[in-house]
Amino acid sequence: MRRTMTCLLAVLLTAPALAQTNGTYLLTSSNAVSPSSPTTTIEIWAAWDNPAKVTMFGAGNYDLTAGDGFFSNPINVLNGPGSSTGVINGNVITGGINGQIFLPGCGFPGCPRDLSTLLATYDWTATDFTPRSVDLFTSNTSLFIIINWVTHEWIELYPHEFSPGSGVINVVPAPAAWVVLALPLVAATRRRRL
Repeated sequence: MRRTMTCLLAVLLTAPALAQTNGTYLLTSSNAVSPSSPTTTIEIWAAWDNPAKVTMFGAGNYDLTAGDGFFSNPINVLNGPGSSTGVINGNVITGGINGQIFLPGCGFPGCPRDLSTLLATYDWTATDFTPRSVDLFTSNTSLFIIINWVTHEWIELYPHEFSPGSGVINVVPAPAAWVVLALPLVAATRRRRL
């Protein structure tokens, strides 16, 4: 009996660790940037682990920073009460917040069960076309909540089960520049063959 209780206690103590949920922001860039295409669209997604698929995004906030360049054209995709694209100051966005209205009793087919939710988009434009990777990262998050739509429980993942988001924008030379750089190489190859 004592051995059974010990085993049961061990299972109960390890069960929450198996169900632990972790959240972050995913930052994506729509295209590489070059002199002929100086702007890319940045998407910011909320993402979290959800093995049981019974949660949806509730609310979160962030600052978004790029290594250089500048942001413009903010659009809230998830635009619940209190949402804001934040204040843009060059390559920094402060005070971005997104939320949605909780749908009580959300058990119908097609209920939001995605493990990521698109929050907002921003355009980013380069001011320097030196080939490089420009880092994107979120900071100053103090709120990241998902909602269990079966139990209506609000689950705060920040700070212990949350990781700041990061991404990269690739800046590449103009296609014409590659051709100019490659011409001497092509000429040298032709001379060798002759």
